[in-house]
Amino acid sequence: MSVREMLMEYAYGGLRQVFAGCGIHLEQAQEIRIRLGLPLAMRTSKGEVLLGNGYKPTAKDITGTLDKMTNHSLYAFDSEIRNGFITIAGGHRVGICGRVALDGGKIKTIRHISGLTVRVARQVIGAADEIAGLVCSENGGIHSTLIVSPPGQGKTTVLRDLIRQLSNKGYNVAVVDERSEIAGSHNGAAQNDLGIRADVLDGAPKAEGMLLMLRAMSPDIIAVDEIGSDEDVLALLTVACCGAKIIATLHGENVEDLRRKPAIAPLLDSRIFGRYIFLTNKSKAGRLKAAYDEDLQEVIV
Repeated sequence: MSVREMLMEYAYGGLRQVFAGCGIHLEQAQEIRIRLGLPLAMRTSKGEVLLGNGYKPTAKDITGTLDKMTNHSLYAFDSEIRNGFITIAGGHRVGICGRVALDGGKIKTIRHISGLTVRVARQVIGAADEIAGLVCSENGGIHSTLIVSPPGQGKTTVLRDLIRQLSNKGYNVAVVDERSEIAGSHNGAAQNDLGIRADVLDGAPKAEGMLLMLRAMSPDIIAVDEIGSDEDVLALLTVACCGAKIIATLHGENVEDLRRKPAIAPLLDSRIFGRYIFLTNKSKAGRLKAAYDEDLQEVIV
């Protein structure tokens, strides 16, 4: 399904007319931002473009669109909405903002929706080609690998393709997909190709999900996106002690940035990662910037 077809399927009211008139330009979209009373904005690799000749979405446009995205059952998605997003068919993630409803001081859900951000999911077959050789070890196995970059520079895209490649090479890969961004699962079914030996646990908290997959699925590799909490680190150390390899991602700029993250210190000290892969979006997202070994010594590529 094209981006335009996806948007036309869900758009309500005046939004449908705007998207109907945008044509092929929508295929360049990385993000569509729909804000109450403000112009529609589309982000592409070349920057931001305003859509619809200044059309400003109404409250009905936004609530009607979200109603269609949730199959007319908004309350069924409360557990996702309290985390600020839902995932729709095709693996596209829709961020939601509005007025928060609290329960015991914690977010229960979001009401009076005032904005939607559609992050367009695109699987890039071959995105991990540049780093795949670095992940493979000299003895024919693989290195546990941490993929690092600032937001928006291709970590998840590269992770997804690396899972696909390793899965097709014969490794059982357990994917803990807390935010449905790796597999792009919709109603439990993965929308992205993760290879023939990938098992996906969708929507589970990372730390709990990693331990569940370790116990239940006998994985060769556990893959997880955007680690960072103390709980994540403890679970990763447990996974490593039990013999499974790890492929994970982390927000960061460089080695010095890693060293400044207190939660990550136990991972550096334990040397469980044989490779630290740093990405850049120079020329295109997901390009290799630098690679380091378990001692954080640069690997010459």
